Amino acid sequence: MQHRGRHIAFIAVAVAAGALAGCDDDFVNVLRSPVRVSMRDQCDSASFNAALGPGTCTRAGSVTFAEFNNELNATRRVASWVFEPGAFTVRLGQAITAQNDGGEVHTFTKVANFGGGVVPELNTASGNLVMAPECALLTPSDNVVPGSTFTTNVTTNVGIEHYQCCIHPWMRATANVIP
Repeated sequence: MQHRGRHIAFIAVAVAAGALAGCDDDFVNVLRSPVRVSMRDQCDSASFNAALGPGTCTRAGSVTFAEFNNELNATRRVASWVFEPGAFTVRLGQAITAQNDGGEVHTFTKVANFGGGVVPELNTASGNLVMAPECALLTPSDNVVPGSTFTTNVTTNVGIEHYQCCIHPWMRATANVIP
């Protein structure tokens, strides 16, 4: 009878180990799959390119340059210039990939605190009068052109991380980094 009890305990341990092994595979797969964030805008190429220069906007969005400025001045943001999702959870060690699904160049910049970006007029209109220091350190490789992606370095700290566009500083996302 005692031998049978040890045998049942061994089977229970083996089943539990198999279940954990399956969880480990799932966990590894989660770490291999980056969290995806969409950088969106609705710039109208004709009006944006006329106002700011050829190639500023590469899509036929629904928001004219005048509508963009009117909304920004009225609300301190333009609702269709967003990071989606604006808040998400990511596991420690998991990457984040930001896809530019808009028509303008954006950045997906990790900042200690949200602030202004590199365009003084957009900072003033959005009420972000103090530039996030990380935005001052941008290089051309930090620009995410329409249709391309940017993948962050692997997240290394548990807690809250902030990401913003250093061109359109109201475009923001908050990541809750968990173990």
